[in-house]
Amino acid sequence: TMKIRSIIAAAAFAVLVSAVVSAHAVTYQGTVLAVEPARVQVKTVNEKKAIQSMWFAVDKGTLVKRGTKAVKFADAAIAPGERIVVIVDEHAETKTLAEEIRLAAR
Repeated sequence: TMKIRSIIAAAAFAVLVSAVVSAHAVTYQGTVLAVEPARVQVKTVNEKKAIQSMWFAVDKGTLVKRGTKAVKFADAAIAPGERIVVIVDEHAETKTLAEEIRLAAR
């Protein structure tokens, strides 16, 4: 009854939390250097404060946000020199596949 429902709800919550924790998102912040149809190049600073250039792949599952609005990668009109945030899953098969791209509103 009520106690069983509470136990089931707690178990479901534990499963949900473990699924979220198992995904290891890494956030890169930087400046766009180049944009191609399926990838974007970003100048970023690593943990050792060294400037590096990284390419991030983009696929149909990549969420692209311009401000708070979700847009298609092709419609985002990303330009060199623009500030960008790229989120990747470090445990994904493709380590540099962008899960999410965030851009300033225009």
